[in-house]
Amino acid sequence: MTAAADQPASPECTLAARSGYQDLHAHCGQTRDLPLPFAFGILLLRRCGCPCHAARP
Repeated sequence: MTAAADQPASPECTLAARSGYQDLHAHCGQTRDLPLPFAFGILLLRRCGCPCHAARP
């Protein structure tokens, strides 16, 4: 599995990179990998690649 920093940022974190929108990092819903139900090793949604989420497990 690749590191979160190698993944693209979520739409919320992409917009939060612009001035005036920094508080949107708190609204990011992609803080962890979301697996596909009943499928082993397949992800439905990858974790956000924004550096602000990299420290989270």
